Amino acid sequence: MQKTVYKLKKVEVVEFKPKESVSTIKIVFTKDDVPEQIVKQFNLKNPVEIVNAIMLEIKKKGRMIVEDSDDVLQNIYITRIDAEEEVEDKLLYFFQSLCSKFAKIKSMTKAPEYMKLFDEIKTTKMIL
Repeated sequence: MQKTVYKLKKVEVVEFKPKESVSTIKIVFTKDDVPEQIVKQFNLKNPVEIVNAIMLEIKKKGRMIVEDSDDVLQNIYITRIDAEEEVEDKLLYFFQSLCSKFAKIKSMTKAPEYMKLFDEIKTTKMIL
């Protein structure tokens, strides 16, 4: 039986484009204690969709081709994220906050408030 364990370390906004409703997010994690990262663009509309996409992307990173073997246990491959439910909840909260800030920035008319919120969104990060 082969097993891969992922641990999420950090999620941060790398780039934010309010006109296109898109943000580039960098996800830093470890795969069996080896640091890796994913940088991906997301539409800031549905936080649940973003979290699901991130979790699938991380799990997809570890897929491997398993050779046929006579031993049944050799054909089993386990991919898991450490404290998955807790991580999902934290990610969901993070992206709900980010999406609500994005919705708020679209309706702002005063430049100082707009720039303050823009900078806040652009520097948002969460360390797990």
